[in-house]
Amino acid sequence: MTDTPAKIFRHMEASYAPRTMGRPRGIHEGFSVLDFELRFLTLLALATVRAAGVTPSALGWSPGLGEWSGYLKGALKQLDACPTAAAAHVGQAIRVALDLYGQDVPNAPPGLQNLKGLRDHVSHGGPLPTGQSELATLDGLIKGISDTIVDCLSEAEVQLRQEERSASDLRPSFIWGQDEVLLWPLVFVDTSDTWHVYSRFRGSSPTYLGFGGDRVRVTSSDERIQSELRRLLKPKGQEDATLQHFVKDVERDLHGFADDDSEIVYSDQGQGFEFYWTKATGEGTGTQPRRDYFRLGPDNARQWSNESDWVPYSEYLRNLANWQVVATRLRQKLEQIESQLVAEERETLGWTLPESGTTRMAKVIVSDIDGSHLEPACTFAELIGEVDEDLQANRGQTQVVFINGEAGIGKTRAMVDAAKSRAQAVEQALEEGAPSDLPLFLYVRSTGQVLDSLPTVVSSAVASTRNLTDAGVKALCRNGLMTLLIDGFDELLGGVGYSDAVGSLRPWLSELGGRGVVIVSARSSYYMGQYRSSVERANEQGLALVRHRIAEIQRWSPEDVLSFLVACGVSPESLDGLSESDRQLLGLPFFARVFAEICRDPKESEIEEGGLTERLLSKYVHREEGKLAALLSSAELRRMFEYVAEFMASNEEREADISELEIAAESAIGEELSSTGRRRHLKQRLTVLCGLAATSDETSASRFRFQHELFFDQFLAGAASEYLKSGQIKLFHTMLTQAHWRSATIAALVGAVGPEPIAEAISGFRLSSAGAGQVVAATNLGSLWSAVIRGTGRMPGLDIVGAVFADELDLSQTRFTSARMTDCDLSSLSLPRSPGWRLHLEGTKIRKLRVTGSPSDLSGLREMRHADLIELWLPKVLLVRKDEILEALHRYGSEIVDAEVQSLQAPSKDEQAARHFLANMSRRLEKSVILLRDHQPDDSRLKWMRDYGSDAWKKFVSDLLFMGLATEEQISASGEPKFRLRLVYTASAIMDNDGSQPDVSDFWERLKRG
Repeated sequence: MTDTPAKIFRHMEASYAPRTMGRPRGIHEGFSVLDFELRFLTLLALATVRAAGVTPSALGWSPGLGEWSGYLKGALKQLDACPTAAAAHVGQAIRVALDLYGQDVPNAPPGLQNLKGLRDHVSHGGPLPTGQSELATLDGLIKGISDTIVDCLSEAEVQLRQEERSASDLRPSFIWGQDEVLLWPLVFVDTSDTWHVYSRFRGSSPTYLGFGGDRVRVTSSDERIQSELRRLLKPKGQEDATLQHFVKDVERDLHGFADDDSEIVYSDQGQGFEFYWTKATGEGTGTQPRRDYFRLGPDNARQWSNESDWVPYSEYLRNLANWQVVATRLRQKLEQIESQLVAEERETLGWTLPESGTTRMAKVIVSDIDGSHLEPACTFAELIGEVDEDLQANRGQTQVVFINGEAGIGKTRAMVDAAKSRAQAVEQALEEGAPSDLPLFLYVRSTGQVLDSLPTVVSSAVASTRNLTDAGVKALCRNGLMTLLIDGFDELLGGVGYSDAVGSLRPWLSELGGRGVVIVSARSSYYMGQYRSSVERANEQGLALVRHRIAEIQRWSPEDVLSFLVACGVSPESLDGLSESDRQLLGLPFFARVFAEICRDPKESEIEEGGLTERLLSKYVHREEGKLAALLSSAELRRMFEYVAEFMASNEEREADISELEIAAESAIGEELSSTGRRRHLKQRLTVLCGLAATSDETSASRFRFQHELFFDQFLAGAASEYLKSGQIKLFHTMLTQAHWRSATIAALVGAVGPEPIAEAISGFRLSSAGAGQVVAATNLGSLWSAVIRGTGRMPGLDIVGAVFADELDLSQTRFTSARMTDCDLSSLSLPRSPGWRLHLEGTKIRKLRVTGSPSDLSGLREMRHADLIELWLPKVLLVRKDEILEALHRYGSEIVDAEVQSLQAPSKDEQAARHFLANMSRRLEKSVILLRDHQPDDSRLKWMRDYGSDAWKKFVSDLLFMGLATEEQISASGEPKFRLRLVYTASAIMDNDGSQPDVSDFWERLKRG
């Protein structure tokens, strides 16, 4: 197809013929061919200026229609100054083309009188014009420019040259008389006579449009083409990095809304850029072609061009998502969840009290993931306010906030209420025509979705919006428009949630790319420990940029309880008959509700022996017993539920199959379920149990779950206590290794058996290995020993061996003369207030130590390891620096077994500071921090960076960068410029300095020399 230049152009243009021959082009097809015509003319202009010996204006790396027209205006001036015949022909063609392009559209509606306005309108989803004037004008423009280009080329000839014999591509030139215009590398021809026209240069290779072959887009790996092209394109400077970050972010976000079969095409556009793409509309298989323009506005603000103005990029994403519809449908879904919760309570517990008007705002205490840097108690609403601030600030790290709390403390209610209130606020503001910058909260409930992947659950949660997907939610989260609330993440993932707690979150965190907030309710301190271990393993492989925090929900105060009961119509005098333990239980909203229901029910009697918990279980069993038509007694049904809880624990999940229910029933009655005899219908009747009906759906087998996690905890305690009472200690020890026992299980077990038998049963238990089951057992041992000590008011005479105390071990009110803890792990220890005690700590790690009595005598601390301590709380001061902690322990008489000999070789201040900073990063599970340009922290909450003074921190950062142990990464965030300091190795690896990394060893040598 080596014909005349005019025929070559016509052949290329024919590729843009209408899909249906014999009909006019549609508007989108018309703009595509117009883009090609101006592209061809632009590349010809650049080549012509270069052929005349003049340096042409640089071309964009991914130019589009807007840049073509802008470039042609500048090229016209250069061509007029060129004395060649080729320049005269091309210049005249450009002059005519620009005149045609600038003409108005006659009789067009307001805003559509010019081609750019028309293009923006249809590309942003606007309805297609009903008149023919717009299409006629576009067709006329296309034909006019086409004829002009053919006119320009009519006197030219084409020449193809092979630069080297080994080269597979030919270099074309257009020749006017004596003037040769080399089109290569903007255009090349392959050996099959296919012409390729420059499209864009993204990444490491340029892309060309193919005409005449099987492939319409071709990427060239020819180094000569790449090298020569770079000379013709705009230079990329450092100031371009912010724009390139924006380009990549937009492209990634668009994939969350695009049709799966469509391509997202990028082009430079003036001072910004554009994307041509196809949106999935969410209505059947409908799609919507779009062309959107973006730029960096003042202060590098990310902006999108609507049809009339530049607006924030966040407004664009809200527009794509149809924000008001999303807010409305999320609110409707959350109201359904609330109704479902109420219905379950009514059916399972017989509750009748309306909840409206009686709820109390939960209070939380927020800390870092290692428990340090406690903030003053705040309301749940204030926590949500902090989340909003983090979203708006874009702190350069994905914020993961864990909502922790006991079973029954109100985690689910708090999260549902926060999500619903926010949806209502956004919906109302938009209905009133007011802007709303508040993010929406996507609530994901774990119940009934055990072992589903997180993307599957998220997609299910947004199905009701009909226009969002998992990928779309990620785009909204990345940009601070939505926050994911995962309720009961450990339950959602079953046993997998414990063995690799971060494994299922990691893909989500990676997709967020160091932006956004994820809120996760975790049901225990044990889960947090497993999450920590999982993240530490993941950090070795390069975990996403994440900052973790914990919000511990607090029990209601006595004033809150009393206020709640009065609001429910319960007399304060009703509290007089409660035991002290039951009064304490009322701090859990669930039990406050239980008590209110009892007091309001005339059929209920006084709280009997066993208290609130026993009344709750008895009522639950009684209601379920009635459904089984007297086939099981109350005692048998309770025992069956205990077996079910044990099965769930051994399977590391909170659901049970029908077959497991049947086995549990057989174990409870001591006989097989048969088709004969008094219980012949029991097998069929098991399917009417409440928990079973609640988790059944049309696509999966029915599974049973307890209506509330408290029932699981209590029945699990019942199973364990039965083994102890019957002397089956080995089976009790087996249960210790199967699942973590939460506080309700521990309290119920100690209450049923007594602290002394518990102490005797666990004193002989020894961990056999370091497997997952042994970690569970060690944590359960710690919880049981804490309960025994609390219940007896004294330390046991038996050694405590191999126990992990995930929560604080409070000995402040405990009296003892001597006790021993061997190979234990304590998150926090409060020492006795009274003097005269001695505590041996052989091989035991303590992270926080609180002195409640006089600090003048800590000689009772024997075999103490100071290296593990991160905080030492004295009555009037908190110490966090290792040197100050060690000095205080020595001063007050502690026996320290790991103290270095104080000599001239003592660590320098720089070494001490570096270890302090790295230890904090390690404990906080961070491999990066966000800093301002002066190397100071962006977040004022990161006080640990200032413990050795701001100069010490700045020197630490400089030393890391100088030695190549960290890199600086510019991030796009609000406010003043910020960068991410990312460690090359984990903080732990740098601290350990095991000799395997020479640069780490050199770093410490540098600090030692000062």
